[in-house]
Amino acid sequence: MTTLVLDNGAYSAKIGYSHEKVSVIPNCQFRSKTSRLKTFTANQLDEIKDPSGLFYILPFQKGYLVNWDVQRKVWDHLFGKEMFKVDFADTSVVITEPYFNFTSIQESMNEILFEEYQFQAALRINAGSLSAHRYFQVNNQELCCIVVDSGFSFTHIVPYCRGKKMKDGIYRVYKEVRSLAPTDFQVSVLQPPNPISYPWEGGKLLAENPDFDEMVVTREDYEENGHFICEEKFDI
Repeated sequence: MTTLVLDNGAYSAKIGYSHEKVSVIPNCQFRSKTSRLKTFTANQLDEIKDPSGLFYILPFQKGYLVNWDVQRKVWDHLFGKEMFKVDFADTSVVITEPYFNFTSIQESMNEILFEEYQFQAALRINAGSLSAHRYFQVNNQELCCIVVDSGFSFTHIVPYCRGKKMKDGIYRVYKEVRSLAPTDFQVSVLQPPNPISYPWEGGKLLAENPDFDEMVVTREDYEENGHFICEEKFDI
């Protein structure tokens, strides 16, 4: 079974099979007033000759996935024959979602992944958790790290210790980040050379983990137990 990794960001989707390279694609639809209101999805933006009258429609608002019609069209395009040609009968998916995600959004995502697309297994996870996994794989001598997850909508400061997310320490930033660190602590800030695709690379490594099958929810599990099994298994 192949694994598709999708870092489903509020503006861009970082997507690719775990054995291939990542593609960064706009996670939105575009319309151009000069093209008779024709709609372009994701990377179809390249077809627009005159971007001056361009406006876009995002599936996310204030960091949360609320426009499912747009998101479905983007996913249909990404999963379809023009892009990744997904064989849902033989594919599992690792997909990101924001911190503090609403239960209604999580349940809608479960239904779409398992009931509409019929992926064989799924893992919903925070992008910051994938970044932490990527970091600990390379720096296996480190016990703890703090992930600054700065996305299109907002920034979160998230501590991880021994690979686990410390939920009580998650902080959504509304002010300058440096002011959060005590003055008597030396802060070492590391930015990877590929920050946009860094969480995706963590998902790629996670898909190769020997324990990956224990992390996912299979379609059979979902059909038997419904949303409960996802709520129990996914650490969102």
